[in-house]
Amino acid sequence: MATLIDTLKTRLTAKITTMLLVALVFALSAIGYTLWLSWQLEGAAAAINDSGSLRMRAWKIAAIINHTPAGQALNIQDKKVIQQARIAFEQTLAELHSGDPQRPLFLPRQTAIQQQLLQLEHNWQQNFATQLDQLLAGQIFVAHTASDWQRQTIDLVDSIHQTVNLIEEEYARQTFWLRSSQMMLILMALIGTLVMVILLHLMIVRPVTNLHQGLQQMTNGDFNVRLPIEGQDEFAQLTAGFNAMANELQQLYVDLEQRVAEKTERLAQKNRHLSVLYDISQHINRHQSLEELCRSFLQRIVPEFDAAGGTVRLIDKNADRVYLVVDEGIPPSLSQQMQCQTLGSCFCSTAAKLGKTAINNLDSHFSPHFSHCLAAGFKVVLAIPIQTADKNYGIFNLHFSHHRDLEDDEKLLMETLGQQLGVAIGSQRLTSHEKELAIIEERNLVAQGLHDSIVQSLSFLNIQLQLLQNAVKNQQISQIEAIIPLLKTGVQQGYEDLRELMGNFRTRYDDSQLEAAIAAVIRRFTEQSQIPVTLTVDNSGQPLANNERLQILFILQEALSNIRKHAQCTQVKVRALNRANFDLTIEDNGIGFDPQQVQSTAQKHIGLNIMQERASRIHAQFDIHSQLNQGTTIKLHLSQEQRQKA
Repeated sequence: MATLIDTLKTRLTAKITTMLLVALVFALSAIGYTLWLSWQLEGAAAAINDSGSLRMRAWKIAAIINHTPAGQALNIQDKKVIQQARIAFEQTLAELHSGDPQRPLFLPRQTAIQQQLLQLEHNWQQNFATQLDQLLAGQIFVAHTASDWQRQTIDLVDSIHQTVNLIEEEYARQTFWLRSSQMMLILMALIGTLVMVILLHLMIVRPVTNLHQGLQQMTNGDFNVRLPIEGQDEFAQLTAGFNAMANELQQLYVDLEQRVAEKTERLAQKNRHLSVLYDISQHINRHQSLEELCRSFLQRIVPEFDAAGGTVRLIDKNADRVYLVVDEGIPPSLSQQMQCQTLGSCFCSTAAKLGKTAINNLDSHFSPHFSHCLAAGFKVVLAIPIQTADKNYGIFNLHFSHHRDLEDDEKLLMETLGQQLGVAIGSQRLTSHEKELAIIEERNLVAQGLHDSIVQSLSFLNIQLQLLQNAVKNQQISQIEAIIPLLKTGVQQGYEDLRELMGNFRTRYDDSQLEAAIAAVIRRFTEQSQIPVTLTVDNSGQPLANNERLQILFILQEALSNIRKHAQCTQVKVRALNRANFDLTIEDNGIGFDPQQVQSTAQKHIGLNIMQERASRIHAQFDIHSQLNQGTTIKLHLSQEQRQKA
């Protein structure tokens, strides 16, 4: 029982089920009672009708007897009618006594009605049934029989009437109770509905409304809402769960705000780091000297990381030392100490040797090596390697006058900056090395050009001077007169060669159109040699890269120089076709030469080697076709696959 009561207190379904069952019991009881009353009323109506029919049958029998003359017996027809009336009368009495569910017919079970019915049956049996048996048996009427029968019939009818009155009174009473029950049923339905509405409102609607309002407040961002817990049912548990959820959400919201703030701060810090990285990358990738590069780097990272000063020191692997390139915010005395140090001799040089990031708190890790840094007021020294994937160039230092912890993000940023600086230094050194190689190659080409022109002219003059010296010594006047014009011719040829070389060296080829550049070279050739040149240019393709255009113009200059000096021609044709491929063709109608002989004495024709070397620089195909007394054709072919993007 205690468990059942606890269940009713804690289970909403048990409460609702109990209410519905109670309402059902009351409703079924009321309906059953009214149904029983209606059945009773329906049976009472039949009982009233049948009781009333008894009076009719009694008067019918009395009427037949009264019309029979004295001294005669009942005729057959009257006997038959009386017998039928008697049977019907007795059958009706029997039905009133036992009832008939089929009709239905029920005589109220009140004692007064039952006693009145028994009295009626007794009166019938004593006063009527016996005499009717005698009359039906053929007894002859006497004068007083009719009057006696009339009196007995009146008594019987009065008894029947009393029975009917009792039944009607009981019928009226049951009708009253039926109507009262129906009114009570209506009233109970109204009260029950009202009670159910109130209970449902208290047990379901109000908790659901409270939950809805709480959810609405939470939707609007109010996580402080809490709902009162009423009872111990499911809604109480749900309310407790709601409050727990609100607590959790409030805590999560507070934590989320904190995490969002932290994430925002991290993103802002990363944006600052990216901005610093982008800004420094822009500046260090500009064309500038090594000192300018490192100083520009320091001037940006020192204030960014709130450092008091900084240095950039690079490794001299040949001397196994690290030397100072630039410094910012470092006292001169300390800067002097940092000028050149052996690798591994101090904290910074050791970090440079190992190529690893290191931070040193000078107060907690005192060493004589740090005395100069401490004297300068620095408390923390940070060393970050300047390196690329395969090379270690040195380190840059940040000096702090306050205690400083290095976070992972800052460490990664500093190492990335060190890599950027390493890439810039490596690129600068590579560019410088490429320039040195280019200068060396150009020097070789210049030397070859000088050998092909000036040196040969000087050799010719040297030979002629020796011949002239011998002729003067031997006083061979005719020989002297023959040598002097040759000397003049040699000097003039050397002067022209030197002038041509100087003109080629001084000529600058900017980003002008290819046709204009070729025309300028041809115009200078025509001025020097007075040989007419036919120029054909098709510049419908993509522009040539600067290096390709420069090498092509140098090849054209060298070819025209060879024509001027050796071809003895009267006409030159130059055709430059810049389409998908680039083709340069130079033809002359001069004396030509034997290519096999040239190959066997190539050291005497350095100009051809120069053109072939310049063609190989741009991955172009260089061909020479020549026959004696049939001119020479030079072809340069640069395929689309080998062309560089301008």
